[in-house]
Amino acid sequence: MLTITLFIILAFVVARFVIGAVQRYLEGRARGRAFSRMLNQGRLDAGVYADALWSATTSGARKVRARVSNEQRNAIMQARLEMREDFLNDTKPGAYQYVIIFLIASVLGLVIETVYTFIVFGILESRVGLVWGPFSPLYGVGAVLLTMVLWPLRKEKVWKIFLLSAVLGSLLEQTAGWSMETFAHLQSWTYLGLPDHITQWIAWRFVAMWGILGVVWCRVIMPELIFRIGEPTSRKQVVLVTLLAAFIALDVVMTIACFWRAGQRLEGMPPRNGFEVYVDTHFDDRFMAETFENMRIGEDIPPAAK
Repeated sequence: MLTITLFIILAFVVARFVIGAVQRYLEGRARGRAFSRMLNQGRLDAGVYADALWSATTSGARKVRARVSNEQRNAIMQARLEMREDFLNDTKPGAYQYVIIFLIASVLGLVIETVYTFIVFGILESRVGLVWGPFSPLYGVGAVLLTMVLWPLRKEKVWKIFLLSAVLGSLLEQTAGWSMETFAHLQSWTYLGLPDHITQWIAWRFVAMWGILGVVWCRVIMPELIFRIGEPTSRKQVVLVTLLAAFIALDVVMTIACFWRAGQRLEGMPPRNGFEVYVDTHFDDRFMAETFENMRIGEDIPPAAK
């Protein structure tokens, strides 16, 4: 997990650099959604920049604003930072933001983990965590948990954020690993082979990595992500996110049922009702093995290398 955590942080930093480069390009030409919002909110006075900001050149059939000066770009960037800070100070993340964060983190976490295992180990396998869709819910839950707890503490000292993130991440790993083993005879990882392991699912080196990841999330990723998600501005957005939340909830319930039945089948227990018959028919052992290739049902994973 040490290398993959660093890989995740690197991926977020690269993504943030790319997004920032696009943002700077748009601001350098007085364009983009953020620029329009600043004008609409009166944070920028168009008259001040009339000599260059609104000068236009013809490009084909449309007009393109000329490149603004460095002074004007700095003014636009400063106005955007102030707009973001005002929004964050007046905002408390709710269900709408949490659903989107869960979806983004679940998908990106799956993609990053899949790419990582292929590059480092040459293994290309299904690493999904739910029966429907490209989701790895542990990443989604981790992102939501860090956001919920760290949001009011995002301006606290780094060491406080580090310690709290380390505890939260370790508790999440312990809870997830213990629950899978206890209720579904399922294992996805183990740290028993590591000299610094605390339990089967917690090791000191990963406690530290959770702390680092929490600091990066709290100080770099979370504020910008919440600002870009924003508040719903139409009923369609609310309806769409509600439907997505309902789908994810159903996906989680069905996944739990599938693993529950997989464990029961391993013990030779036949289905007791129509729903369990449905699960055994459509999500049999072959489906579970092909879909969750990195998980082991009813068997121990070899201890991790030191």
